[in-house]
Amino acid sequence: MMEAQSRDASYQRALKSADPVERQVGELVFQRTYIDKGLLAKEALLLRNRWIGNRYMSPVQATQAFTEAYTAAYRAAWARHFDLSEAPHKQPCAPSLALNDRAVITSLWRARQKADELGMPYDLFCEVVMERWIVGRKAKRPPLPNQLISGKLFGAWMRGHPTWAEASERLFLPAWDRRFFMEPSGEDPVHAAAMRALRADVLHAKDRSAQLARYLGAGGPLTEARAKAMFEADMVRDALAMVAVPAEVNDAPEGYVPACIGNRNDVRDMPCHNCPFAVRCSSVKRKVTRALNAAGASGDPRADRRREQNRNSQRKHREEQRRKLAA
Repeated sequence: MMEAQSRDASYQRALKSADPVERQVGELVFQRTYIDKGLLAKEALLLRNRWIGNRYMSPVQATQAFTEAYTAAYRAAWARHFDLSEAPHKQPCAPSLALNDRAVITSLWRARQKADELGMPYDLFCEVVMERWIVGRKAKRPPLPNQLISGKLFGAWMRGHPTWAEASERLFLPAWDRRFFMEPSGEDPVHAAAMRALRADVLHAKDRSAQLARYLGAGGPLTEARAKAMFEADMVRDALAMVAVPAEVNDAPEGYVPACIGNRNDVRDMPCHNCPFAVRCSSVKRKVTRALNAAGASGDPRADRRREQNRNSQRKHREEQRRKLAA
């Protein structure tokens, strides 16, 4: 418990830091300390597939968001299938990612990565798993973190998701990063992907003008000028006629930086090889290593911990052998 509390204190300091560089380094120190480097090596590739609304999140932020979505889905499933009055009190894992033990953190991280691989919104991913697990298996409780991607029929459960309707109702939600509702100051592949999804959503709708009006209205991401560049003039005119208060879209205060920054690896076929941020990413990795060294750890704290565990195990074994000989 003391280890978890200490871990969470460091984690919260990193997340709440007003200095973006300090926050970034703090998150990456947490990753290097508690997450297997094989999992971290996948982050740059997974970012390409991740649900658009989560692509500005760092891996740590994304896993925290997944943890919250999992808890909400667990309680909703308990309310639907077991006991409504008990549901709000169910806590399948600690609310803060760092307060969980290492095995649970790893399970949540792996499940989040699977959702990213499938391009699934986290709430939908957890909702589908909960429902299929309980109904298909006639289970007596929803799945725990280490069971989220363990089902033999997992692939079949996810097939066909997200549907057009599931994706449409989750586009440009108020909780999305504010950069989705701003004009980027330069090239921003995440914002561009979101605009492509918006365009596809409008063109797929039965009433295209009404759907476009949803994005042009107050709180939306579209200006009239951008809408005219994306859609036919008649459609934009009809949509604007339905809008009482137009969207107010400001310029983004800073340029795009990929959320996987600091996780560069040289494995063949990884996007890191052609990434324009490769030099900056390597610089961030060195900052993290220096921060770990300053705290008395090497650049690979997980390896340090394994070596310490092995030394303790060998010491206990020698002590046990001496006791046997003395007897």
